[in-house]
Amino acid sequence: MNITICLVAYAQKFTETESFASLVKLSDAIKKKLNVIVFDNGAIDYSEIKLSPLFHSLTYLYNLDPKERGTRIAYETSLSLSKDEWLMLLDDDTLLTESYMLTLFSELEGEERESDIVAYCAKIYDGTTQISPTASETLDMLLYPREAGVYHQDISGISSTLTLNESFLEQIGGFTKEFTLDYLDHWLFSKIISSHKKVKVLQCKLSHHLSVQDLSSLSEERFHSIFSSEYRFYKAYKPDLLCQLKRKYVKMILKGLLQRDSGIRWKYLIKLMLQVEKRQNQD
Repeated sequence: MNITICLVAYAQKFTETESFASLVKLSDAIKKKLNVIVFDNGAIDYSEIKLSPLFHSLTYLYNLDPKERGTRIAYETSLSLSKDEWLMLLDDDTLLTESYMLTLFSELEGEERESDIVAYCAKIYDGTTQISPTASETLDMLLYPREAGVYHQDISGISSTLTLNESFLEQIGGFTKEFTLDYLDHWLFSKIISSHKKVKVLQCKLSHHLSVQDLSSLSEERFHSIFSSEYRFYKAYKPDLLCQLKRKYVKMILKGLLQRDSGIRWKYLIKLMLQVEKRQNQD
């Protein structure tokens, strides 16, 4: 069995990313099962690079769309090109390991695999903190990491290393245009659960750098993207948590006003909440 991997590149040359380096280090037996699609959202087109036949196939695609330069377009394009049963989503700063890939293929090729398991993922760590997968029915997600096992409810996580059944993706209409970058991962997990399907968390630990943990490192554009996407996600898919989310924003605004966190763009959060109230009054 082969699988397709969609590696999404941004600022770095894809051959210099941590993810691509970790793919290259895998054994030949594993690499010959991988159809790797590199989808590049960066400023430089590396189409002229000569690609070595390291994998079953290696395709480089440069994003020519000036408006949409996120993960959704990368995933959707890779899904449309894939001829495999499974699609792995991969950020450019996740370190894959031989152990994880062996475990994953053992699951995918197993004769006793449950048909309603449509996604597999690893336990992802940023330093000593497990950042994925976590509980989904709380805003304090990192306080409730999920252990290895099969889940049919209360689970979410990041998309990197999430390996999805392509038939399931086609059944749900592919990757939604509601979230072109931020919160697309949470949408995926919520869609799996609402479709009465299951996620299996494998007993493997992988390393990933989660840049959004440090708000001060975010650009204005990314800060806006994260928090507008967060609000839209909870309003549409987790309305029971919307009041808690608003209280969270109020606390963040106060921290920003008191200059206790330089990364908080408190003026934007005020604007976002005012826009929310305006829409509610119009409704």
